[in-house]
Amino acid sequence: MFQFDYSYTDYEQLMNELAHRLHVPVENNRIVFPEKLASGTLTFVRLPNGIHVNIVNCRMRQDWFVCRRRISEAWYVLRFHELTIPDTLEIRIGSERLKESHTSRSIAYLTNTLSDWSYLAAKGTVYKGIDILFNASWLAGYLGIENMDDVLSAYLSMQVENIHTEPLDSEYRRLMQEITDVKPDDPMRLAIIQNRIMLMIERFFVRVYERRANVHFDLPLSKTDIDRMMKVESTLTRDIFEPAPTISQLAKMVSISESKLKKDFKLIYGLPVYEYFQKIRMQAAKDKLLSGGHSVKEVAMELGYSNLSNFTIAFKKEFGLLPSKLLAS
Repeated sequence: MFQFDYSYTDYEQLMNELAHRLHVPVENNRIVFPEKLASGTLTFVRLPNGIHVNIVNCRMRQDWFVCRRRISEAWYVLRFHELTIPDTLEIRIGSERLKESHTSRSIAYLTNTLSDWSYLAAKGTVYKGIDILFNASWLAGYLGIENMDDVLSAYLSMQVENIHTEPLDSEYRRLMQEITDVKPDDPMRLAIIQNRIMLMIERFFVRVYERRANVHFDLPLSKTDIDRMMKVESTLTRDIFEPAPTISQLAKMVSISESKLKKDFKLIYGLPVYEYFQKIRMQAAKDKLLSGGHSVKEVAMELGYSNLSNFTIAFKKEFGLLPSKLLAS
């Protein structure tokens, strides 16, 4: 098992110390893991606004135990993780534990440096993550929320079977993909990453703030309920160029009633099932058109639209302009 402990709030120092332990060089703020331990990379980014970001994409070839020990100064880390767990993975925050096995997870959660944080991952775990480090005063200034400490404390007090996690939806995953897709030599690299990171931070905390202002602040769902909806969302978005499964099929898959599926899905992802599916389809259509080499008709047909006008109407409803105007611009 590979073990790594640290107790500081500087991701550049973390990268350099990890590289030293792994006996690998740091090149352009990036380390490549040695094959005997993991396949993949860790990249450190210091954004112009002062935020530290770690981007990790790896498959573990040994068991890993990584622990950040508590320190007295309060800093926060917002973590966006996509995990494939063929065996087991355990996240620990202080004395609380979240253990998963033989599953996939796409989650966001917040930790602070006043408690130990660690993860114990078995060999074979695929770990794609973006960790964002900041303090409360920076966040309050950015979001314009005076009582940011109250919001952060309220979030950290929320619990869903000990550790509060939020499922990543398609918008979070799109932003994460755009961050990892930026080429190292792109002259706009830092600007693009900073823009996407700010969108992720704002989206996460505005939701937390709105929930705190709501009398029904605690998400009235069990961990089992949330797991079911994550499975539904994963199935729904597996191939957006194919027709969506029916509500009945999805409900049977997770062994709940259709009415509960519709209610729980909207509670977690903010939209009814098919509106969510349609939003992802339109985003995929937009990405294809912007990538070049595809006509409006070709994209419409790939999405299953036999009537081109129906596609253009749906596209304009989502983005406020016709697909032909998008190509022209």
